[in-house]
Amino acid sequence: MKILMVIISLALLALTPVYTTAQDDHDRHDHGAEAPTHEDAAPTGDHDGHEDELVVELSAESARLAGIEISTAVTGHVDRTVDLPGEIGFNEDRLAHIAPRFAGVAQQARFRVGDYVSRGDTVAIVESNESMNNYSITAPISGWVLERHITPGEFVSEENSIYLIADLSTVWVNLAVYPKDAGQVKKGQSVKISAIGSENVTSGTIEYITPIVDLRTRSLTARITLSNPDNLWRPGSFVLGKIAAESGTKGLIIEKSAVQYLDEKSVIFLLDGPNRFRPEEVTTGDSNQTMVQLLTDIGEGTRYVSKGAFELKAKIVTSNLDAHAGHGH
Repeated sequence: MKILMVIISLALLALTPVYTTAQDDHDRHDHGAEAPTHEDAAPTGDHDGHEDELVVELSAESARLAGIEISTAVTGHVDRTVDLPGEIGFNEDRLAHIAPRFAGVAQQARFRVGDYVSRGDTVAIVESNESMNNYSITAPISGWVLERHITPGEFVSEENSIYLIADLSTVWVNLAVYPKDAGQVKKGQSVKISAIGSENVTSGTIEYITPIVDLRTRSLTARITLSNPDNLWRPGSFVLGKIAAESGTKGLIIEKSAVQYLDEKSVIFLLDGPNRFRPEEVTTGDSNQTMVQLLTDIGEGTRYVSKGAFELKAKIVTSNLDAHAGHGH
C-alpha cells in the first residue's frame, strides 16, 4: 500500500507546472546551457550586440518628419567669440549746449523738448541787459531738443545752458570690456552689434578703448561710432557686441546640434546605411554657438546627423524604457 501511494505522489508531481519570472527567463537566456557558442553566433560586424540594439532605423517618411539632415565632418577651426555687453549713447562730439551770449530776459523760446531743429534756426530771442536790445540765439547744429531751460519772461544768464541739442545721425556704442577679455579686444577690430529686445543687427569698428578701468564698473570701455540715419539705434538701449577672437587649434569640426548625451556620454549619430543611424561616443573640444571640435577622430568626410539627432536619441531612450517595462523592471 505504501509503495502504491509513493507511485501516485510521484505521478502528481510530474504533472504540476513550474512557473518562472521574467528575470528567470532573462537569466536562462544569458547563462543557459543551450546558449549558442561563440563559433555558432551570427557575425555582428564591427559592433557588439549592445551597440546593434542602439541602432535606429527609420522609414524615409519618419526620417523626413524627424527633420533628419546629414552633414560631413570637415577639418577646420572653431572660431571663438568674445561677448561684450553695452549701451547706445549720444555721440558726444555732436551734442550742443546752447547758452546766451549776454544775460537778459527771455522774450521767446521757440522749441520744445522733442522738436527737431535745423542748423541756423532761431531757438530763442533775449533782451540784453547791457543794450536793452533784443538779439537772436541760433542752433549751431541740426538735431533733436533734449533739454530746454528757458521760459519767456525769465532771466537767463550766459553761464547757463538754455537748450541741449543732439545730432542723432550718428551714435556711440559703448561696450564694457572686463579684465578677463581685455587682452582679446583691440582697436580696429570688427564687432557684430545686436540690439537687445529687437532684431536690429549691424557691425562696426572699435575706434577707441579707454586706457583706465572704471572704478564703478571695473571695466574698460570700447567705443564704436555707428551711422544712424533712420534713428534705429536709440541712446539708452542695450546691445551685445560679438568680437571674433583667435581661432582654436585645427581639427575635425561638426555642427554643435549633432552632439547629444546618451547614458551620460557624448554621442553623435553616424549614417550606418539608408535611414539607419548608429550612435558613436565622442569627446569634444573647443566650441562656439554653432560648431564644436571633435577630439575623437571619426575621419574627415564621415557623414553624421547634423539636424534631428535629439529625435534619434529620444527614440532610443523610449525604446529602452519600453524594454524595461516589458521585463517588469
